[in-house]
Amino acid sequence: MLVPITVPDRFRIIAHRGASAYAPENTRAAFNLARDMGVTEFELDTQLTTDSVVVLCHDATLARYGHGGTVVEQMPWSELASLDMGSWFSPHLYRGERMLTLDALFAENRDAATYHVELKGKARLLPLRVYDVIRRHGLQANCIITSFSYGMLLAMGALDRDLRLGWLVEDVNAEVLALTADARLYQVCPDAKVVTPETVTLARTVAPEVRAWGLSGAHHEVVALIEQVVAAGCDGMTINWPDWVRHEGNRS
Repeated sequence: MLVPITVPDRFRIIAHRGASAYAPENTRAAFNLARDMGVTEFELDTQLTTDSVVVLCHDATLARYGHGGTVVEQMPWSELASLDMGSWFSPHLYRGERMLTLDALFAENRDAATYHVELKGKARLLPLRVYDVIRRHGLQANCIITSFSYGMLLAMGALDRDLRLGWLVEDVNAEVLALTADARLYQVCPDAKVVTPETVTLARTVAPEVRAWGLSGAHHEVVALIEQVVAAGCDGMTINWPDWVRHEGNRS
């Protein structure tokens, strides 16, 4: 099938770490490119520096980005801010691209975007510091907080019971359903490879939305996963290639 693939207008097309197939993930370049593609929903990974700055970075260490075993949560922002986070992706196009803070992303995009903020780090104060940034910008209604850590989601929910929370899970099973109901979560977020109409129906008995993650692989594999997610009736997905999908109402 040729791309872009048409999805229902209500379907959440979420740029995974920005348009991360085309620009270095979690950087200004990746989010700006997603915005240029007409995407208004961003997924991003948060960690906390030693001086309590919320930064956007997926990996616990910076080895994949060319900076050896540097542990993000063991560094101050003053040292992370100067690192080149673009050359690992393309030294010609993105040399010198810097790490981004949550505060800077919010300041630049404000309420023009919906932010799927993943609590990625392990720092005990991460939920509080992320919430501080969200509240300072008045973006509670624009954020959905996600995590693989159920405990992190409970900590965030304790700060603001009105925040929308999404649990990233490998599968939808009885334990996931029970814990989701207990915490009154807004989203269940299973791996795209396991979603079926049946699992989506089950998840919707305990949460208003089901959105998928993990769309990766060769071109034909990603296209097949997109079709699987849409056919299953999911409410959205994170995707590195947000331009491969478009809403029915968007004829351009």
